[in-house]
Amino acid sequence: MCIAGHYVETIGFKTSMINIDDRNIDLVTSGTGHSILFVPGSFSTPAAWKSVQEKLPKKYRFLTTSLCGYGKTTETRTPNDYSINHEIDVLNNIIDHIQEPVHLVGHSFGGVVCFAAALIGRAEIKSVTTYEANPIGLLKDSSKKGYTKLSRIRKKFETRYFSGELDSAGIVIDYWGGDGSFASMPKEVQDYCRSTTFANILDWRTGFTFLKSKEDYQNLSLPCFIIRGERANNEMIEITDALSKSIPNSRTAIVSKANHFLITSHPTACALLLVDFLQEIDAQESKT
Repeated sequence: MCIAGHYVETIGFKTSMINIDDRNIDLVTSGTGHSILFVPGSFSTPAAWKSVQEKLPKKYRFLTTSLCGYGKTTETRTPNDYSINHEIDVLNNIIDHIQEPVHLVGHSFGGVVCFAAALIGRAEIKSVTTYEANPIGLLKDSSKKGYTKLSRIRKKFETRYFSGELDSAGIVIDYWGGDGSFASMPKEVQDYCRSTTFANILDWRTGFTFLKSKEDYQNLSLPCFIIRGERANNEMIEITDALSKSIPNSRTAIVSKANHFLITSHPTACALLLVDFLQEIDAQESKT
């Protein structure tokens, strides 16, 4: 998850929307060159990536979206149908729209969607970079304790939400970011979280039904970069370790003094890691 407000259009950034079968999909674009599709996490809009994008070289084309139920992207999931295919379709439609392969970059639940698109999607993807991606299903086999803890948090979250607790979103925000994370947010950000809490309920349900195993990730051949914060919680550390041990062509990095919201708190460090990774891929492509 990454918490972010509205995207303020500035010079070089163009806000638009894709409309397919009465479904709207957020799209903010900037620049020219090889395309990078940035996928924010829960409670987020394209604004989540702006600070990172501003620190990247202008030789890339940036595309940024929102997932189902956030920003202006239509919620197509329901309480009875929350398959991750709804989220993969968001990415597929954007990639179809631009008609070229992309580097995928995702944060938190957005990182889960990036891995899902690479594992079961149909789009051409050149690489995947994730910041604190949290595919919960990996813990089901590797860490029963961690999986049980997340199941309890999900149950507590849903119970509080459906009982009418206004700030139930704070349960999951504080879990990922640390105690007091929700209370320290500006009022407008808290209000946005409150207004999109049901979308996050569906995100958790989606995450718990995306049950790809270590063996599934071992089939990923494209380059993957798995990044987490130094202050990540235990379950995030376990997930990151499981991903790095499972994906053959992968590397990892830790952002010093950062927690789950690293793309907002440490955009320079996040940008430097990404650009080094992409430049290495560019250099390899130029040799072939």
